[in-house]
Amino acid sequence: MRTNFKTIYSNSKLKREFYKFLKNIFNLYPEDNLHQLIAETTKQKVYDREVYLGAQSRLNGITPFFSTFRYQLPALFKQKDEMAKQTAELLGEGSSFKGYLEIGSSGRYLDYLEETMEIQGERYYADGKEPGYAITEMVDRGQISIGATYLPLADYRTDYARVIPRESLDLVTVYIGFHHCPIELRTSFISSIRETLRVGGKLILRDHDCDTENQKTLVALAHDVFNMGTNETWEYNSKEVRNFYSLDFICGFVENLGFKFDKRTLFQDGDPTKNALMMFTKV
Repeated sequence: MRTNFKTIYSNSKLKREFYKFLKNIFNLYPEDNLHQLIAETTKQKVYDREVYLGAQSRLNGITPFFSTFRYQLPALFKQKDEMAKQTAELLGEGSSFKGYLEIGSSGRYLDYLEETMEIQGERYYADGKEPGYAITEMVDRGQISIGATYLPLADYRTDYARVIPRESLDLVTVYIGFHHCPIELRTSFISSIRETLRVGGKLILRDHDCDTENQKTLVALAHDVFNMGTNETWEYNSKEVRNFYSLDFICGFVENLGFKFDKRTLFQDGDPTKNALMMFTKV
């Protein structure tokens, strides 16, 4: 049985690669302490469930004082800044767009995007949870007001063209990728996004390049550790849909649904999960 923790942490090369994720991307805990905790627990346990729960139960022991200000908030701001810079590189600084849809978060990136480009017109957020006014939510979106119409992600079953006027948007961002979308819904989901865009409208997509079995396992473990570190239950983690694929596959798939791929793939420095930001234009 192939297990994510054992496969990565019993292979010295893959283990070193995964450490880069803890150091350069995850950043919610001291990376050396978390790396050691996972390694120790993986030696003691056999199956992913046991490692996940065992390491999760010991996270308080490696959580420093004021971790929110020392780790969590700096990690959030760093990620938002990185995505905004990469998006501006693809779209062009100073560009102007009318109509915006952010899928997978509730305005996390909009405030940073607006520092380098103009976004007018209707705005929509499609997420699994309706945005509110908790401190964490306001910090996440960078402002007090919600500033957009909320749409449920609804396990990728939302038909966006039924709730957003057709061909009314210039820009759609999907920083969470398409890999969580059930295979049987992939065509209808991406097609519904396309129908909301004007011809020439832009789709910004970020997704992993999983071109080998080891790369798929490394990315799967990154998802495991993210969920573990953010205190999601094992049940939530084990049910999470993960259909990883190569960039060649997903770019061809999206192009076949009526988009043209820009051909640029922007990776974050030090990211072993090979999460690439890309741009597609509706044709």
